Amino acid sequence: MFKEDDEYMEINTFRKNIFKVLSRVAYVYPSIYRVMISGLATDIIYGLLNSISEVFVERFCCSKLHGSEEEPRSLETRSPLKDFPLIITSLHYEPDIVNLARILDGSGIEVFSKRREKQVIIAGGPACMENPVPYSDVIDAFIIGEAEETLPRIIELWLEYGDSKKRFLEVIASLKYVYVPGLTTGTVVKSYPLNLDTVFYPIRQVENTEVEPIYGRGYKLEVSRGCFFWCSFCIETRIFNPYRERSLSTLKNILDNGLQYSLSGRRVIVFSLVFPVSKTHYELLEFLRNEKFVASLPSLRITPYLEKSLDAIKDLGQRTLTLAPESFSPMVHSIIAKYPGMLDYVKNVIETILKSGFDLKLYLIYGYKGLGSSELNENIAYLKELVKLAKTHGNRISVTLNPLVPKPHTMFQWTGMLNKDTLKNLLKVYKDELKKLIDARVYDIDWAIIQAQFALSPKPLGNLVFKWARYGGGLKGWRRAVRELELNYSYVFTGYNEHSDLPWDFIDLGVNVNKVLFSQFETYKKLLRTFN
Repeated sequence: MFKEDDEYMEINTFRKNIFKVLSRVAYVYPSIYRVMISGLATDIIYGLLNSISEVFVERFCCSKLHGSEEEPRSLETRSPLKDFPLIITSLHYEPDIVNLARILDGSGIEVFSKRREKQVIIAGGPACMENPVPYSDVIDAFIIGEAEETLPRIIELWLEYGDSKKRFLEVIASLKYVYVPGLTTGTVVKSYPLNLDTVFYPIRQVENTEVEPIYGRGYKLEVSRGCFFWCSFCIETRIFNPYRERSLSTLKNILDNGLQYSLSGRRVIVFSLVFPVSKTHYELLEFLRNEKFVASLPSLRITPYLEKSLDAIKDLGQRTLTLAPESFSPMVHSIIAKYPGMLDYVKNVIETILKSGFDLKLYLIYGYKGLGSSELNENIAYLKELVKLAKTHGNRISVTLNPLVPKPHTMFQWTGMLNKDTLKNLLKVYKDELKKLIDARVYDIDWAIIQAQFALSPKPLGNLVFKWARYGGGLKGWRRAVRELELNYSYVFTGYNEHSDLPWDFIDLGVNVNKVLFSQFETYKKLLRTFN
């Protein structure tokens, strides 16, 4: 945990004379410090906005994930949050909202936007972009887009109109990528940079000499954004489409400039939604290998580029490969549009990886409506085969089991989620069958329900957020708040009518989203008719 006297342990932070800037801006990361320094979003926002000479952006985060927050103070100057008239935050996951509320409550700042006279709170991030409605009585304005393309203009308007909260919100409501509840009319269109080679990159990344990030120490290198595979369950594909990647020359230049400011030596953490899927990705791995780097890689896509890169990956020090086949059922692969018709190829590559001496971490999703137990049995049978193969070669396998969480802008907005009892029964079968054979880790079903409750909500959930925060967050606090408010979230399990308007229809994530969405849902219905 980051303690109050630990700021001197950080390097590459910004220090400005608070009396010489026009505005001080708070960036609130709604999780704990170690999580904050593990991702790249904070580095981008912190570095991008502090490159504007007129403002000084200071960071805040949670001291813990449960319980009440003591008055949070900035990491840069130990200033209380209530001293900052503009608060920027990013909600990466739906439950982040309760952590934001806990921070606001601990600061003495009103959680409900209509009762908050002084501070303006602007939020972005995946949870806001998919559906801002559930947070709209807490947040004043939402950014639908990526920071590099949107935040500089927001700050420019803040410097001009920030002396009046009302006027500032009226002005930014006219921006095509901003949603201001009660002011914005019409469609809000996602804004993003087309060319990653030309946008700001956080060359100097904040590191801490004492606190190690989740993925270990390393220089964070974002190689691409978006994904061109359009898996039917994946909201990030829709939020960050179209697929874009940095050129190899740009990536080399980032490393040349950035490593001189890093404590991490020659260890690189690669950031990408889909990797390795291109010639650039392959050439980057070869470059890192030839230059004697150590690398930490994200969840890997099973492609010919991955097969070609196994020796390079091993030379880069990676001993465990993370893969997300999601299932070993050909029916499921067709439903989710991930590796459709490629199950034999997927199995061959996985087996090749084990034979090459790697340990494996696999991610599976369970809980698809209409399939019964057939998919579960196929998964268990093949996992048992993999365990035998792994033992033969002295390797380990771990499996993380996640229930399907229906998200807006995906076809599962119309199917909804399996009920809790059914999910628990499926999970019990997995646990019983895999017990003592494999390290099976599970994502809590209640947390999955919370994600869906917020993601699919047709109305603001400020009352739930407020009570949940007052009860300290966590599952216990959520259950108590839901029970007291007698909330009905049946939409999580029933889904929406495919012919009805949806609460998030006013969010335009790109021209291909709806086209792909309807096509995938028609395919899903045909497959189920054939199956049943």
